[in-house]
Amino acid sequence: MGNPIQFDYTVVTAVISFLLLVWLLSAKAWGPLMKMMEERRTNIETMLAQAENERQQAEKIKHEYQEEMRKARQDAQEVIAKATKVSEIRASEILAASNVEAEKIKKSALVEIQRERDLAVAEVKAQVADLSVLVAEKIIGKKLDMKGQGQLIEQFIQEVGEMQ
Repeated sequence: MGNPIQFDYTVVTAVISFLLLVWLLSAKAWGPLMKMMEERRTNIETMLAQAENERQQAEKIKHEYQEEMRKARQDAQEVIAKATKVSEIRASEILAASNVEAEKIKKSALVEIQRERDLAVAEVKAQVADLSVLVAEKIIGKKLDMKGQGQLIEQFIQEVGEMQ
């Protein structure tokens, strides 16, 4: 009958082939594979660091932009406030100038009124004097000379002034 336990070399060959394959992979493929994995890890870390750096720069630019906008708004408010103040000052200057001009016109009108009043009083005095002379001539029946006429007029004016 033969040997009940037969030794099969196929199992030994498979084990040897497997071990040889593992040794070859570790010697030839494992190093490059690990190197490639390390390069990939380094590349990912670099990209993450670069992304973080760009995020920080974007955040910095955002804050600068916000600061510039705040400053621009503040400058605009200052310009508006200054323009408002200047316009209020100008308005008060115009108002003061118009008040001065109105006062000048009022004074001029008062002077003109006084002058016209004085002229009217002088004219009335002259008319009263002429009328008085005429009345006196009729009463006395003769013409007065200039000296006598002047004295009579002054006397009459004083009497009329005392009556008022």
